[in-house]
Amino acid sequence: MVSYADVEKLLASQHDEPRVLSLYLEVPLDHQELRVLPARASDLITAASGAPRGPDAERVLAHARQEVRHFLDSRARTWAGHCAGIFVCGQEGLAEAIKLPAGTGERAVLATRPHVRPLLAALQRHPAYWVVVVNRRHAWLFSVSGDQIGLVAQPTGPGLRSAGYGGWYGLESYGTNERIAGLAHQHFEDTAEMLGRAIRRAPGEMFVVGGHVATIPRFLAALGHDERKLFAGSFAVDTATMTPGKIRALADPVIRTRVDRTERAVVDEIRRQPPGGLAAVGMPQCLAAVRQHSIRALAVPGQALVPGYACRACGALGMTRAELKAFGSGCEHGDSRAIAVPDLVEEVVVVTIADGGMVEAVAAPPDGIAALLRFPLMPGG
Repeated sequence: MVSYADVEKLLASQHDEPRVLSLYLEVPLDHQELRVLPARASDLITAASGAPRGPDAERVLAHARQEVRHFLDSRARTWAGHCAGIFVCGQEGLAEAIKLPAGTGERAVLATRPHVRPLLAALQRHPAYWVVVVNRRHAWLFSVSGDQIGLVAQPTGPGLRSAGYGGWYGLESYGTNERIAGLAHQHFEDTAEMLGRAIRRAPGEMFVVGGHVATIPRFLAALGHDERKLFAGSFAVDTATMTPGKIRALADPVIRTRVDRTERAVVDEIRRQPPGGLAAVGMPQCLAAVRQHSIRALAVPGQALVPGYACRACGALGMTRAELKAFGSGCEHGDSRAIAVPDLVEEVVVVTIADGGMVEAVAAPPDGIAALLRFPLMPGG
């Protein structure tokens, strides 16, 4: 499945002209329907957004069809029930295919570099995460990525005797119960340390906690401040009957709720900003924010493409050629270096990432695209 390393690798592929094809294709679960997949892929490539016309463009698209057909012939059955992201550029020697979650959407884009916005949306909505299941004696750490869930570690706490040992009377019972509480506390501390090491190996990945409703708060109390910031939620489970599939089924909705909450928080914060404050709403304001490198968090739609123009010399963006030459655009190269781009949203996303900003794909961002800013926009750019 996709990772941020895959996105970085793809963005390193760059061409001076629109020669890079990005194809997103939903692969049916029914193997009988795979026969029509090459024809559907070919239709999408023919209608690719941003594709120029002419003999040279047709040669580029013909090569792309050939590479895509090769991928479909060799991998389509293993992609059944998923979306395939295929990236091809003959001049750059690029031929990559990535299995994505179903529902990513279908599109074909011909541009100067791979079209990665659907990949980022898939990473956001289906992130890799950890699940730690803990009871008073044992703990299990699972890693979840794409369709896979694997048991990473299973530390076992010190042997504990029954909490009822010693009966109801006397100091012996009191001392035993104190020892049991101490051993359980040490077990939670050890498990928290194990989780912390895992999180440090994969910075930013969230985690979910499962177990008995009375045990979960005690384990959470053993976590450090940095780990608590990545806590997505919890679920109750009987550790005696749990399976990896059951753990996944209980943890996935917790992560989905956390992702939804984060998306809403970004949009709500944008809406709360006063005019002229720390928000840019709509494409013209977001382009101004990109030119000033002020975007802290960007809210973009999941599907819509917005065509526009970019300067090949300085990277300036505009909705029209005239806008590239307008005062404050940061571009002094004129029409000679302007090139049509199939998706201005993608261009804004790439610059935001390069500037260290966060990108959130949301169902309906204000005015189609909006951003939280590090500082208010300066008049005139």
